[in-house]
Amino acid sequence: MDKYNTNITFNKWFSPINLTTLSKGAQKEMAQFNQYVKKVDFEAFLKLLLHAIHDEKESLRHLENTVINPKLQQEVGLTAISYSQLARSLKRCPQSVLLELFFQLLGQIEPYHPKISHKKLYIIDSITFSLSQLAYKWAKFRPTKSGIKVHLMLRYIDKGAIYPVKFEQSTASAHDKNFLLNIVEEPNATYVFDRGYLDYLMLDHLDDHSYFFVTRLKSNSLTCDTEDSTWKLSNDSPIISDQLTRLGGKNDITHRFRVVTIQRKNASNLRLVTNRHDLSAEEISAIYQSRWEIEWFFKHIKQHLTIKHYFSQSEEGVTNQVILAMIAYLLTYLMRLRLQTKKSIFQVLRTLRTLLFEPFEQLIVQLVPT
Repeated sequence: MDKYNTNITFNKWFSPINLTTLSKGAQKEMAQFNQYVKKVDFEAFLKLLLHAIHDEKESLRHLENTVINPKLQQEVGLTAISYSQLARSLKRCPQSVLLELFFQLLGQIEPYHPKISHKKLYIIDSITFSLSQLAYKWAKFRPTKSGIKVHLMLRYIDKGAIYPVKFEQSTASAHDKNFLLNIVEEPNATYVFDRGYLDYLMLDHLDDHSYFFVTRLKSNSLTCDTEDSTWKLSNDSPIISDQLTRLGGKNDITHRFRVVTIQRKNASNLRLVTNRHDLSAEEISAIYQSRWEIEWFFKHIKQHLTIKHYFSQSEEGVTNQVILAMIAYLLTYLMRLRLQTKKSIFQVLRTLRTLLFEPFEQLIVQLVPT
């Protein structure tokens, strides 16, 4: 690789991706992809699409016009490409290879954060994207519109320090709780999710298999066999009660869980249910409040990672774009970790865009104070 490519910020951003270390199956699929296309190989395609998502290109036509940039041409090894070629490549791109790349990046992020399971906190939620019914007939949702839903699990490190670790895509009509057990995978970690996932039998299942959880009870949730927990409440705390109870009426009796009731200003009381008994009620409340970080993440990918503009009308193309958006986020998150900057992920993203085809040293000057 020549000196130009080595020192350019775009190359440094893309460098955590290593296609040569992928599995034999992935290598075979990339070879088949390269055999089919005439002009753009898998690596060039990957760079182009990640750049399009990272830079908020509105369409493949927009990306086609961007390729006239000599600096981008030098990075991807192309001087021109049509949007139709890109559309075909996006549809044909092997999803298994993209997912393997996603997990390759996760493997590079994990050493930066605590590995002890009982200290790990994950946030689970879903986001729905409405689509044109005429253009996306396969994504059946409502009589007048189509839509997809992305079911997502984020690793929460601290406020502003979150990243996706697992996700699944479905049609927008799919119920959230049907995907919870597909996403939860690490015993002794704690999972935070909203009441849309609430299912008494599922809570019992999580408890039986050593998965900790914090979630919100519905307003009509019944409890029985209730007693106060051993945790003491301070007088100035917003915590109204901290109890051990079973959920449901006569036919839906669960294990004995902990229910923490919190008083809120100008809103009804918040009731949280958890199977963590080693934390104070205030700590349980703080864990649930971290759930709002996933709302920030959804807003971020909608506004800054081109998920509001789909490049393809096919189901394969849409799914690939979702995976590519997650990869683009991880690349930026890794850049933040490696530079050890205190700048937010959005500040890093904004600076990257400005200096993407400039020498990497310029990015360091902007993000790492001397």
